[in-house]
Amino acid sequence: MNKGDILLLHGAFVGGWVFERLRGELNRRGWKTHAPDLPFHGSAFANAPPHPDLHRQGLAEYRNFLSAEIERITQPSQPAPVVIGHSLGGLLAQQLAAQNLARAAVLLAPVAPWGTLPHTRWELETVYGLLKSGSLTHKAMAPDFTIAAAYSMDRIPAALQRDIFARMVPESGRVLFETLLWWLDWHAASHVSAHRVQVPLLVLGGSDDKVTPPSTCRAVARRYPGRAVFREIPELSHFIFGEPKEDEVIAMVADWLDGHAL
Repeated sequence: MNKGDILLLHGAFVGGWVFERLRGELNRRGWKTHAPDLPFHGSAFANAPPHPDLHRQGLAEYRNFLSAEIERITQPSQPAPVVIGHSLGGLLAQQLAAQNLARAAVLLAPVAPWGTLPHTRWELETVYGLLKSGSLTHKAMAPDFTIAAAYSMDRIPAALQRDIFARMVPESGRVLFETLLWWLDWHAASHVSAHRVQVPLLVLGGSDDKVTPPSTCRAVARRYPGRAVFREIPELSHFIFGEPKEDEVIAMVADWLDGHAL
């Protein structure tokens, strides 16, 4: 049985490979999954200097790339795909849903849209850490193991952290600016027209997430009253993939999709 297409949207500094285990379960249940790498995020860009065109990529460019992917995988007689987004991908998933390009959305530790104020000191420290490193004032940012291990991969076993980090890629400074310093972005690139999102949404957040803490994930869910369900998972951090609670997340996502996205 083919239940339909699912487009998986990865976050900053990584690629579609993060969804490997989630894709396996969704494929087993009859979904057809697609996990494209955002521009200049493929495996060839790991352990390499930023591509010279990476700095030209903003949220609009990422969204246009994903819109083209949706057009490519969707047949005229088929419904729009489900979108599953992690972190930055969760923000892009909201924007695609607002464009009527998704039939349902799952937001895993999503970056909040324009206008959502930070809720914790961890979020402020994340911005401060990036500012201190100069990442938001340069054209692109290489991944930083110390920051990733402390703020994102803190629930991943130490033996796996270096393996995961070795697969990470540089990220567009423009995208980081548009998301983390949204109040300085006159173009409001991270804005989402919440009233245009008319599909069911599942929002998952981890109790130990320092990047998008539960309070921020709840704020995201509240933007879509009557459409979004929020669930907090104890002892889950931000990276999710490779964490001890990954199996719980996978089961929760797959079960929700079978109940709300068919």
